[in-house]
Amino acid sequence: MSFKEFYMIEDLNYTDEMKDWFIERTTRHINLVKKYAKLVEEYDPETFKGLVDVTEHHDDSKLNDDVEKIPYIFISWDYHCKDLKKEFKVPDNIKDKMRAATLHHVKNNKHHPEAWAGETADINREDRDKPPEEIVDATKMPELYIGELVSDWMAMSEEKGNTVKEWADKNVNIRWKFTDEQKDLIYDIINNVKVDD
Repeated sequence: MSFKEFYMIEDLNYTDEMKDWFIERTTRHINLVKKYAKLVEEYDPETFKGLVDVTEHHDDSKLNDDVEKIPYIFISWDYHCKDLKKEFKVPDNIKDKMRAATLHHVKNNKHHPEAWAGETADINREDRDKPPEEIVDATKMPELYIGELVSDWMAMSEEKGNTVKEWADKNVNIRWKFTDEQKDLIYDIINNVKVDD
């Protein structure tokens, strides 16, 4: 039995509504990342040359990877229900796959600091939005992907109606370790490329 068949046999307990929301939400998010990447590249075309091209493949793995797709349907639906203050209980048989999919995603997509941290990179096992036990070393992350990272944060900020600076303040050199130069670059983008309200 292939890995894909294993997922399909065990986890067919998501609804069309969940799948449709996942596709709609993920597509909207990718388009927002592209929008902000364009603004970041226009702000500093020397540092971020090619950023718009890089974002053409932003989060492709969520839509196409056997490890990620089904668990991310549940992850997206869980967040959606929380936003709506609607009760949703994640099935026990998918929880470990959700954690595994998140770790796979951040380790295999260059706009995440974990992709640059080597084998030691991890996520918080209890809450994927909080720092793991050990800070993730992002000091090898190139400027281009820092641009994509911040574009991703800006897209999330627009989606959630919060500020990208709040997210950065909670995570830079707390969840992810950056050099002083990287930190300055992150905040330079945040301070000079504005998120739509």
